Order: sequence, then structure tokens, then C-alpha cells
Amino acid sequence: MEKLISTSRRRKSSADHDSVLASTQSDRARLIYSAAFRRLQQKAQVFSLESNSAVRSRLTHSIEVSHIGRYIVATIHEKIKQNNNIDDNIKAFWLDNSLAISNVVESACLMHDIGNPPFGHFGESAIVKWSESDLVKDALRQSLGKHISEDICGNILSDFIHFDGNPQGLRIITNLQGDDGYFGLNLTHTQLASFIKYTYCPDDIDINKPFSKKIGYFSTEKNIMEDVWKNLGMKNNSRHPLGFLMEASDDISYCISDIEDGIEKEIITVEHFSDFTCERIKKLKNKYDNYSEQCDKLISCLTNNNSPVGNFMLFKTTLSNFLVDRVADIFIKDYKLLLEQGRDKEIIEKGTFEYYILDILKDYTSNHLFTSPEAECMELSGFAIISGILNDYVSLIRLPKDKFFLFLLKDNKGIRGSNLHIEKRLFNRLPVKHLRSYLTAIAESPFNKFDINDESFKDKYDSVSDEHEMKLRIHLIIDFISGMTDPFSMETFQMLKGIRVK
Repeated sequence: MEKLISTSRRRKSSADHDSVLASTQSDRARLIYSAAFRRLQQKAQVFSLESNSAVRSRLTHSIEVSHIGRYIVATIHEKIKQNNNIDDNIKAFWLDNSLAISNVVESACLMHDIGNPPFGHFGESAIVKWSESDLVKDALRQSLGKHISEDICGNILSDFIHFDGNPQGLRIITNLQGDDGYFGLNLTHTQLASFIKYTYCPDDIDINKPFSKKIGYFSTEKNIMEDVWKNLGMKNNSRHPLGFLMEASDDISYCISDIEDGIEKEIITVEHFSDFTCERIKKLKNKYDNYSEQCDKLISCLTNNNSPVGNFMLFKTTLSNFLVDRVADIFIKDYKLLLEQGRDKEIIEKGTFEYYILDILKDYTSNHLFTSPEAECMELSGFAIISGILNDYVSLIRLPKDKFFLFLLKDNKGIRGSNLHIEKRLFNRLPVKHLRSYLTAIAESPFNKFDINDESFKDKYDSVSDEHEMKLRIHLIIDFISGMTDPFSMETFQMLKGIRVK
């Protein structure tokens, strides 16, 4: 594990962090003081634009996941300490570094949803459907020429056809945050590797390979991830051992939390949930004889009318404690395999008792929570809002590269001469940080290392292929929209459509 817990960063830190503990604490601080992290307080976990503050946002959900992450690490440490069959060197390492490891897992948990667009999965779906639309392909042909093939369109749009909050989160922490537009939060290689749940980009994704159900990073960050794996001595497209713990923490947390929010909003009742869950657990008990005691305990939690904390809270606590203990046991059992990047399944993997316990909760939310009129209406609204903003920003994609350059130079005379008044105002809505990321990707250099008004930058801009520049331009637009909070995206949509004028 020593090689996988490193203080190295993409850029040498200006702070004096000469220990693993100090480096991991710095990573955590860089994250929690970032604007992207604060914006999670106005992004929904399930119920967007929610006025009831007791219902979770992405921020409160992430904090809860981070608690589970720390709990798992503490449990692993205790089990390692008490296990006489574990090598003394491993025990010594965990004794010295358990707090640092806990920091890494906590930070990975805190930022696991940082790339989610407004309105969650329906925001993601809107971006994917938009990128697959004829509207966007026609805009590409208008910008790049009628001759461009389907293959060229596919290459330009591949990141967005596979769009997901996970790779967008990596863009945020490696590019979009920070003032130079190039190194982002400049987190340690260990922290970046622990953030990655899926380990392929659109260029080389293969659904037959492990951890490739979705993409984990865009083609624009491929070189970053390959550098991370190289610095840590890991195999390409492999998952860091601590990434398994982040994923397990989220799995344990989100199903239970979504149900609790549904109860809070009176969409579902504890009694209805209890009836459904007890019936399913009884069936599971017949399949897993060795977990009959655990099944009885969970059923008792939901049917015990004398609980001082309430049936649901007792069930939630009992189930969380059991799952944390199981994750710790599996992590220790496969410790060597995890260090060698040899495990090709999630810790809570299909076919296990713990998987099917969580599957009961997922089935319940699918059938009784996400299908509620309130949830579905909000999802439809969210899809329309994100799609509407994207459709307006297609006008920036239609522009040839030389016309788009006018906005970068703030060449108002050229903009007026080209009759780009609407496009200029759309461009002016784009955040400065995102523009810096676009420019540094063109220059292949931090923002403070070049001047866009210099002839050398113009030469560099001209040398970049039209197709690559277009991919970066679309990322600029998606960075802007996916970074919005739920309320801001609604305000932007209303402003663009003339529904509400400030």
C-alpha cells in the first residue's frame, strides 16, 4: 500500500507538505473550500428545487457518504489490528497511516458527485440526447464544412454521447477549479486515482472489461489519468484499492437516504416500506441460510414497536453497521489482490447477500419513490430546462473557428461586422474559469504562461485542428451547463426563453 499512498501531485505544491497525513489533509481542504463543492448544496439528490431543508441535497448526501467511508476505514483498521494472521508490516503501516487513508477515502466520498449536472440523471440524459441529435450534427457541419463524415462527428461528440457525472467530476478537480485552468485543485495522484470508479474513456472503452459500465474520464483527461497510474505504479485502466471503499460507501448510503427523504416528504410511509421490505427479506432468507440471523434482525427492526429511535432509524443503523462490517471483511480478505489491481468486481458485488439486501431497497425506490408524480414531474421539467439551454448554445457550435476566436479576443468590431450579437451575449455568460480551461487546453500550458493577444497564441490556435478545437468548445459549453445549480439552471432557461426578465 505504501506505493499507492503518495504525496506526489501533477504540479509541485507551493505548500510544505512533507508527510502523507499533511498532504491528504491539504487535499481535503482544497476540496471543501472550492466553489464546486459549495454548489452541491443547491443540487438535488432526488427532489430538485426542494424547499424542505430536511430533504437531502447532493452536499448533505456527500457528507453522509463520507461518514460511511471513514467508518469503513476505521473498521478495517480495527480488524487488521486484531487479526493474528496479518503480517506485522501491514499492521504497522495501518497504525501509522490509518488517518491519512481515512482522509483519502473521505475526500473521494465528498467529491464523488461533484460532476453531476443540474437535475441529476435527467440532466445527464439531456446532455447525451442533445449530443446525439441532428441539431448538433448539423451545427458541426455548418462550422466545419458539409464534407465532414459521421466518423468525424462521432469522434468530436464521443465524450458527450457517453456523458456522465463521474468524468465531469474529474474535469472539475483537474482543470476547472483553480486560477490557472490547467491543474485544477492539484490534488495528489493518490486522491485522483481514488476518485475514479470507472477506468476507461470513450477512446478505449470495452464493456467486456472490468469497471467499464460507464466512462470514468473523458478523452481530454486521458493523459492525466495515464500519468496518475504511472506515478503510482498502477496498471492502466485499473482501480485504486481505496476507490472500492468510496464506491461501497455510496452504495450503502444512497438507497437508505432516498427512502428516508421519501418518508420525510410523505410520498411513502414507513409502514408501506416495512411491509415491502420484510416480505422480500423473508424470501432472501430462504436463499441465504447462513444469513438467517441477520435477516431476522432486520425484520425485527421494522416490526418492533418499542424502538426508542423509530423503526426506520433502527433498520437504517442496523443495516449500515452490517454492511460496513462486510465491506471491511472483504477488503481484508482480498487485500493483496486489491493492491495488485487484481480484483475485477465491486466489493458489494452481484450474487452476494449484501448486494441483494441493497437491491431490495433499489427495487422499492424504483417502484414507489421515483415513479411518484412529484419526482416524475420534476424530472420532466429538469430535462426540458437542460435541453432548452443546450439548444440555445448550439449557435456557438455553428461558428467557424475564426469567428469563435473573435469572442476570445473581445474583437467587438469583428463581432459587429459578422452580425454575432446574440452569440456574443451567449458567450459572455460563460464563466471565466471555464474559459481559462478552454484556453489552456488550446495552449497546452497554464493560463499564466501565455497571452491570448500575442501572435504566438494565435499561431497555436491556428495549428490546432478544427475538430479538436470543436471538441474543446463543446466541453466549454457543457462545463458551464453541468456546473449550474438547479435554481440557476432554471433562471438561465427562463432568461433565455424570455419567461422572466431581470
